[in-house]
Amino acid sequence: MAFDELYQEIIRDHYKNPRNKRELSHLKAVENPSCGDSVKVLLDGDSQHIENVYFDGSGCSISMCSASMMSELLTGKTVPEAKQIVSQFLGVIRGEQPADSLDDLGDIAALKGVIELPVRVKCATLAWHAVEQALGDL
Repeated sequence: MAFDELYQEIIRDHYKNPRNKRELSHLKAVENPSCGDSVKVLLDGDSQHIENVYFDGSGCSISMCSASMMSELLTGKTVPEAKQIVSQFLGVIRGEQPADSLDDLGDIAALKGVIELPVRVKCATLAWHAVEQALGDL
């Protein structure tokens, strides 16, 4: 199986079987007004350590699988580690850092192809902006 096919399968799996998705009706959503995608993020833990990351939302496969991948990746991290990972991911997707820097972050590497699709960058980063806000509130 080629890497592109593997990445497509990972994206499809996270979209069809989202991890850590639950209803978060009490939270305000971060939205992408150009397409209507919407994501809410809840961090469970304290000001130093993230026990769990939950998300809720609706949107395209890229925005929802990115949220699922992000929730898995940041669960169990310290707050400084999570902030560094968020900064790293956003930097890669914006083309400010090499795409290969995502290779050690598990499934999230499947989103490297978004760099070549500027219209999908907002989709891929929506949940990351939501978690960035949540981390800032800690």
